[in-house]
Amino acid sequence: MTDERVGRVLGTRDATTREFRVLVDDDRYLQLDDLVELRTEVPAAGEVATYGIVTEVSASYEGAIYDTDTRRIAEEGTLPAETVRTAEVAITRVDPEVWVSPHPGERVRRAIDGERDKALYVDEMRRPLPIGIGRDERPVFLDLDFFDGVKGGHMSISGISGVATKTSFALFFLRMLTGSPAVVGEGATNLRVLVFNVKGEDLLWLDRPNAYFDEAARAGWDRLGVTPEPFPSVSFWAPARARAGGVVVPDASGRLEGVEAFRWTPREFIDEGLLRFLFTDAGDQRNQLSFVEERVRSQLRRWAADLAGEPGAVVLRQPGPGGHTSPVNDVDDGDLVVRDFGDLVAALESLLDPTDGADPDPAWTGRVQGGTIAAFVRRLYAAQHRLGHLIAAGASRRIDRHRSQVSVVAIQNLHDLAQRFVVGALLQEVFTEKEQTGQRLPLSVIVLDELNKYAPRDGASPLKEMLVDIAQRGRSLGVLLVGAQQTASRVAQEVMENAAIRVAGRLDAAEAERAEYGWMLPSTRARARLLKPGTMVVSQPSIPVPIVASFPFPPWATRAEEVDHSDDPDPYDAP
Repeated sequence: MTDERVGRVLGTRDATTREFRVLVDDDRYLQLDDLVELRTEVPAAGEVATYGIVTEVSASYEGAIYDTDTRRIAEEGTLPAETVRTAEVAITRVDPEVWVSPHPGERVRRAIDGERDKALYVDEMRRPLPIGIGRDERPVFLDLDFFDGVKGGHMSISGISGVATKTSFALFFLRMLTGSPAVVGEGATNLRVLVFNVKGEDLLWLDRPNAYFDEAARAGWDRLGVTPEPFPSVSFWAPARARAGGVVVPDASGRLEGVEAFRWTPREFIDEGLLRFLFTDAGDQRNQLSFVEERVRSQLRRWAADLAGEPGAVVLRQPGPGGHTSPVNDVDDGDLVVRDFGDLVAALESLLDPTDGADPDPAWTGRVQGGTIAAFVRRLYAAQHRLGHLIAAGASRRIDRHRSQVSVVAIQNLHDLAQRFVVGALLQEVFTEKEQTGQRLPLSVIVLDELNKYAPRDGASPLKEMLVDIAQRGRSLGVLLVGAQQTASRVAQEVMENAAIRVAGRLDAAEAERAEYGWMLPSTRARARLLKPGTMVVSQPSIPVPIVASFPFPPWATRAEEVDHSDDPDPYDAP
């Protein structure tokens, strides 16, 4: 074993089974996050190795009593003293597990090579996945069993917007996941990732090289063992643009090439019960709107019949005893034809609030008060203005998540209600598909920023229920959530509690003191307010203390102006 001695266990402070202090040698140093190890000879037990991580360092004059003694020692030289440098160490592991305190005066060494792996439990990880670079410029590993559902699942990323680099870390993690098939194992086969782009168009360039990627960044990726390149298999989707003159084009401004438009047909909207995702306000469950919505959703499935010759269009007609068995060829005067969302709203209004003053069919309304029916219809008209362009008859234009390994869905230009609708519809699609198979593999990873908007701590909604269900049951079905939020304290507790991997970038000072960050050491909480972009605190069940790690600059572009066009064909070259 190489002698990397850095000091001795301090004898003037109690050493415990949780922590100890190191008196640093004059010709050595220890910094935050350094890993150390020492050996203690225990009577009747033999040699016990203790591993730890530096959580604080300090220095003082030994011999100074008064504050002014500092000047006498440093400037005048009239008072004898010695500079003492110490480091506080949190114990991460004891091997074998004989829980005794380190002896004062024991030699402390820097943990390197195999000893470093033991300090971070890498030797016990069945599938260690690199997720960053430590202070010693070596990879920091994640026990993948605690992400992909074997022992645990899900990841939560918190931090201040703009400087915490939450989305950047999520994408870095995805690149490590998709670029390490040997580590992921059988789960790498047909792995699918669904990423929601909720702000700007930063994620629409994942397949393009970054012009600012340099050799220093390449060296970081080389340490992690993954080839630094853009995502090799990615497709981009954007909602169909409203008021496009009958032409289906994606609602994206910075990039149109390679971006496909998506929407749902009335038939898909009804069959999949997507009506409930129009009522995702946290307060909707406190009134009877949700009751009416359930009745209407059920009746739509019974009444909807395909319209012959018009794919995706339906006719709302009272079904016979056996239901609708064939498409409708001849439309009667009393039939309600639905070719888009506006037709659906008009049809539902005529059924729920008849113009002749007659009482509505209780099968549709459940005999609720007229004011509730009016509120329900008003909500439909509001939705028509905000997301009506997402439902129209014609050829199916739903998102094909199996076309590529990573699917980016750009919803940043949609109204807040439309964003929640799209997120809810796609989450339901993923979860239902996995429930039908009942198998954990292949894995489906979902990346969702602004999680506090979709699964808020207070209130209830179908979307929140869906996310809670994914958090609680998803890992057993291979549906894994990577959620990002500025403030973990505003996310549903059920979602946060089920995230086995917790990550934080720079935090607001008040937020860092919340109970949701109890997994951090006090010293780590203090540092979290000062973290630079690209540096994260990572907690995982395999390691009893959080680890600070950085991740390298991305080789893919994160905005249009970063795209490297050096390899683009010259448009003036003759074909």
